[in-house]
Amino acid sequence: MHRILRVVALLATLTVAATGAATAHAAGGQVTALDMFRMLPATIFENTAEGLNEEEKQQLADEGETDFWAVIENTPEHYEVGALPALDTRVSVRVFRADNGDTLAAMGVKNGEACALELWRRKPDGRLAPAATPEEPGIADFFAPGYKLPPGTSPSVMLCLGEDGLEARALLWTATGLAQVKFDHKVLYRWNGSAFSKVILPADGK
Repeated sequence: MHRILRVVALLATLTVAATGAATAHAAGGQVTALDMFRMLPATIFENTAEGLNEEEKQQLADEGETDFWAVIENTPEHYEVGALPALDTRVSVRVFRADNGDTLAAMGVKNGEACALELWRRKPDGRLAPAATPEEPGIADFFAPGYKLPPGTSPSVMLCLGEDGLEARALLWTATGLAQVKFDHKVLYRWNGSAFSKVILPADGK
């Protein structure tokens, strides 16, 4: 019950903040990735060792740096920060414009082989809500037809934020850890104006 109330309160707070942003952009300017970073909760940072609270998130957006994070890129479509000092953990926000006027924000974390992803949808009137991620592909999508996993191998698939859309990442685990496997295909999800559509490409192609 408490969790339900917390989620309702969070969405109410986001709606108020986003409505204010909608007023600020009413003159015709598009909502940017930085705008979405300001509006959305800092929950994606729970997937990082450094973490980031709401106050620190606003400081990062205003000043470009906190004790543990610094801005790497800031364009209308893409906002990325990295964990100090090595910048090896990256948190990104990328915006996708929908044909119906909605703005979809993909928030992602990448650190080595690990990643995490959140999708949020913003209506033109400023309302915000979590959006469903595409269904994860099967491990067979990463291999040529007829490939069989080695005995004792356990696959897992994650959805990550890619360069210009979403990207599925496959991992194969053995009793001793992560297996080094060459995949035949890569699986991408490209934005078509209304949804992310799955595309399977050669692993060394584009």
